[in-house]
Formats: sequence, C-alpha cells, structure tokens
Amino acid sequence: MNKIRTIIVEDDNFNIMAVSKIIENHFPEITIVDTASLVNESINKIKLHQPDLLLMDIHLIDGTSFDVIRQCRDLDFKIVFMSAYHEYVIKAVQYAAVDFVFKPFDINEMVVAIDKAIDQLQDKDYQLKLETLFNNIEQDQNQIILQGRDNLKACNVNEIVWGKAIQGGANFYMKDNSYFFVAKPLRRYEAMLTDHYFFRCHPHYLINLQHVIDIKAEHQRVKMKTGDEVAYENRRYYQLLDLLEHNKEYA
Repeated sequence: MNKIRTIIVEDDNFNIMAVSKIIENHFPEITIVDTASLVNESINKIKLHQPDLLLMDIHLIDGTSFDVIRQCRDLDFKIVFMSAYHEYVIKAVQYAAVDFVFKPFDINEMVVAIDKAIDQLQDKDYQLKLETLFNNIEQDQNQIILQGRDNLKACNVNEIVWGKAIQGGANFYMKDNSYFFVAKPLRRYEAMLTDHYFFRCHPHYLINLQHVIDIKAEHQRVKMKTGDEVAYENRRYYQLLDLLEHNKEYA
C-alpha cells in the first residue's frame, strides 16, 4: 500500500512537532515528506512533492494558506486547516465542508480531522468544496455545501427558504421549489445559518426570515415566498416578531 504523502504548513515549530508526533503515533499509513512555514516555500514544496494531504495553518508569517492553495489549484490534494482565530475565515471553511481544527488543538480532534481527510482522498466532489471556499473568501458569496448521502450541492445561503428535520437528516427547500436531502441533523446547519437571518421557529423547522411574507397567528404558521406554510411554536412567537422587525431594519 502506498503511503499517504503529507506536508505540514505551519509557522510554529512546536505545532509542527506536535502534529508530527500525532501522525507518528496514530497514522502509520502517512509519511511526512516535508514541512514549510512561508507562502512561496510552501508553494514550491507542494509542487515538488505533489502530496496527497496538507495540514495547514491558515495564518502564516507572510500571508495565508489560501495564498498557497491559489497557486496549486491544479494539483490533487486534501486539506486539514488549523487556526487559532475564530473569525469569518473559519466560517468560510465550515460552509465549504472542509476539515479544520482550532488551535491549541485536542489530540482526538486532530486525529478525527485527519481520519476524515483520509476518507476523502477519493472524493470526486472535493474540488467543488474548494471552489466554494474560494467563492466565500474572495467574492463574499456566502455559499454553503449541503451534503447528501452520495452527493452534495453548493448554493448561496439565501437560496434556502426553509429546512425540515426528518429521520436520518433534513430536507432543505429552495426558492426554485426544489428540495435537497442532507444526511446530517438540521442543528448542524442551524449553527452556521443563524448569522444569515435563519431562525429555528419549531423543533422540526428552520426558516429563512428573508423569505417570510406573512405570519398566520391563528394557525401558528409562517407563510414563505414559495407559498409554503411552516409551523412555529407559540412560545417562539414574540422572538419571531422581533427578528422579523430587526431583519426589516437592516434589509
């Protein structure tokens, strides 16, 4: 079996040693072919070694790991991002369904992230995830990857009208009246979508407040622009009103 060729891109020697030790102790199938800490150095070493896997700190001394990937997009590799910063860049990575860990990282979290990246070595849709990542970072498009059982969909968050929790995952209903099944619980996406005016109006439903056109209080239903009517819990009624009013103010 061929070894999984890996490069660690990190500007902190302690973290390089920590990641190397984790790989040594948990991943006999991985070989570290090189390390790098600067943008141009990383680009040159990636093109030289053509690795299968990159373990990359997002923030480098002279730039970011995205500056590196832009120059290597014709190569086929998977990535685990690392970052100590909880900012918009991390959300962009999350939305694109690309693996990352926060620093200082827990050993188990890093092991899980590397395992997931190894599982994706044959992922034919991985380039779509990277394209989504760059659309979010370079063009501020707010795209998200919806992951089904055997397929995925990249869309702008505002194309999603509402979501419904079902057994085995959730359905997302789109503004073109199509729907897409995701094989993860609705709550996984709720955490990412809340910043984009989504609201969990009911244990089973998540709505995009920008697509609400009416509240039918007598029936405890919210009417969406698509014509769908979505139930809400009575105890969330006033919070729903407040959020809709806030949304109008900043629309």
